[in-house]
Amino acid sequence: MSTPTKQRQSRQRPRPNNSAKATRANAPTAKSRARQTARIEGLRDGKPLIFGWGAHLTRHQKHHYQHIATWSFIGVVGLAVIGTILYGVLNENVFIPNQTIVSVNGVKISQDAYRKELAYQAQDMWNTMQSEIAQLNTLKAKVAQGDVNAYVQNSVVTSQLQSNEANYAQTQITQSAVSTLEDNALILAAEQRFEQQNHTPASAFEPTQKQVNDALAAFKKAFPNGETYAQFISANNLSDSDVINSITIKLRRDKMQTYLSGKLVSPARQVHLRRIQADTAAHAAKVRAELVKGGNTDALWTSLAKTSSLDPSTKDTGGDMGWVPAGTGDGGIELWAYASGRKAGDLSPVISDTTGTYDVVQIIAIDPSRPVDAAALKAAQDNALPHYLNEQRSVPGAKITTADTNMLTASRNLPKKPSLSAALPQITPSAGAGSGIPGMPGGVGTQP
Repeated sequence: MSTPTKQRQSRQRPRPNNSAKATRANAPTAKSRARQTARIEGLRDGKPLIFGWGAHLTRHQKHHYQHIATWSFIGVVGLAVIGTILYGVLNENVFIPNQTIVSVNGVKISQDAYRKELAYQAQDMWNTMQSEIAQLNTLKAKVAQGDVNAYVQNSVVTSQLQSNEANYAQTQITQSAVSTLEDNALILAAEQRFEQQNHTPASAFEPTQKQVNDALAAFKKAFPNGETYAQFISANNLSDSDVINSITIKLRRDKMQTYLSGKLVSPARQVHLRRIQADTAAHAAKVRAELVKGGNTDALWTSLAKTSSLDPSTKDTGGDMGWVPAGTGDGGIELWAYASGRKAGDLSPVISDTTGTYDVVQIIAIDPSRPVDAAALKAAQDNALPHYLNEQRSVPGAKITTADTNMLTASRNLPKKPSLSAALPQITPSAGAGSGIPGMPGGVGTQP
C-alpha cells in the first residue's frame, strides 16, 4: 500500500540539465552556419578579378567566373589540339595533293594527278625494260651460235633498252609525266571542238571499256617475276581507278593520233608560203612594217629575207617556203595559213611559231587539191598528234604555265616502287654483239 508522500514524489518531473541547455544555446545550428557562409560569399572584397575588372563582384560571383574561365580554357586548348591535328591531316591528304602543278588554258592539274601518272609511267617503262633484258638474255645463246637473225634482233633490242633506260632517268620521266597531262588537257578540248564543228562522235576519241580492260590486263601481266600489280598500287598508294585513268589517257592519245592521221590525205588543199623569221616579236613587227610601207613587193621580200631572216633554207630565196601541206610545216604558221577565209596575197600578223621565234608570212598561192609527196605525207601522218599539240600551244591566247619544279621532284610525288634510282639487272654481252649498251657505265642496266 502506497503512501501519499511516495505518490507525490513519483509525479514530480525531472529538472532539466542547465549545463547541457547552455551548450546547445551556444552551438551554431546548420541554418545559422549557412547564413554565415552566404554572408561571407556575398561580401565584396574590392579586389579585381582580372585586368582591373571584377572589383564589384562578390566572392561567389568570382568563383563562378573562375570556374567558367578554367573550363573554357581547357576547351579552347582541346579544340586547338584537335584543330591542329585535323589541319595536319587535311593539309597532308587534301590541300597539298590538290595544289596545282601546271595549268592548261585555265584547266588546273594537281600534283596528285601528276604523282599517279608518274607512278604508272615509271612502272610501265620498268616492265618494258625488264622484258627487253629477258629478250637479250634469250638471244645471247643464238648470237653465240652465229644466228644472223638473232644478231639483228639483239642489236634492235639493245638500242631500245638503251633509249628506254635514258628515258627512265628522273629528269626525263618526270617531264614526260607532266607533259602527258598537259597534252591530255589539250586533247580533251580538241575532242569537244571536233564533236561540235565536225560532228565527230565521241567514240572516235574515247576508248571502249573492253579496250581499257584489255590494256589493264596486259599491264598486270607485264610485271617481272617477283613483282606484282598489288605490290605496285599498295606501295604507291594507288587504286585501280588511278591506274585505269592513266591507261585511258594513253588510249585516248592513241585514238586522237589515229583520227588526226586519217585527216591527212593526198591530194589535199595546200598553200604556197614565204616568210621572214625573226628572233623577237619587236624585230618581226619592224620587218612587217617595212613590208607594208614598201608595198609588199617581191624585191623587198628578197632584200629583207636576206638581211633579216633567221631561216637558212629560205633567206636566200626571198623567204619562199614552197608548197606547205597541212601537217608538214610549223604548227604556228599553219594555224594562220590554213584558217578559214585565207586567200592569196594575205600578209600575216607577227606569228609566234613552235620553235620560239617570230615570223611574218605571206600566202603566195592556194591550190584546193594538190598531190602530197608520199614520203612527206607518211611523215606527217606519223607525227599528226605531236604536230597538232604544238600547234595548239601556239594558238594566240593559249596559256600553259611552267610546271612547278619543286613539285616535279618532291619526294612525296616520286614513285616508291619502282624507284627511279634503281639499277637494272646486268646482262652478259652476247658474243659478237659488242660489249653491251654504248655509253652506259658498267654495261646494260647500270643507272648513273
